[in-house]
Amino acid sequence: MKASTVLGLFVAYAATASAGPVKQRNHQVEITFIGAADAQFTQNIPTDGSVVSIENPLSVSHISSNTAGVQCTFNGIDHGVTVVNGVQWVDVGPPQTQVTGSCQVQGSGSSPAPPSTPPTDPTGDTVHVTFMGAADAQFTQSFPSNGELIQIVNPLSISHIQTNTEGVTCVFNGIDHSVTTVVGTQLVDVGPPQTQVSGSCA
Repeated sequence: MKASTVLGLFVAYAATASAGPVKQRNHQVEITFIGAADAQFTQNIPTDGSVVSIENPLSVSHISSNTAGVQCTFNGIDHGVTVVNGVQWVDVGPPQTQVTGSCQVQGSGSSPAPPSTPPTDPTGDTVHVTFMGAADAQFTQSFPSNGELIQIVNPLSISHIQTNTEGVTCVFNGIDHSVTTVVGTQLVDVGPPQTQVSGSCA
């Protein structure tokens, strides 16, 4: 009788212990980091946008995710930025050890966004910024004018930044620690050219 009671308690404990991690995995993405000669490792990254460190020193050539609807950004030791959207296998160029990563659910990440950028007044509350690289490569991104720091995930190396909004000052942070300030309608050089990682406008 004693043995069956102990066994029953053990089974109950095992059931609750195993239930915990399974629930947590709903909020994590399993990422595979692939190096040369089929060397690889996996790491679970939370999907709440928090930046986590990657301790494995393997020089990574490719990053793979099997989870749809999640965007992940990884930072390499040589300042490489690799973005993985949904179910993707993405090359890391040049191959390098990865040091940090963050993931966000695209579907649920876009639903809290409207409060900070209300659709009713898009022109008054949003600053459109153009980031320009070499050979006419460029992209634009919108920033709220409330001073909130926004992540920039495009890995393009930026030479110039331009805004078209009077009376607003924007500050952008580069991956090699550059700080570029753009006041009003200005075209400002980034020195030296580099990937931009965050920015704010007020």
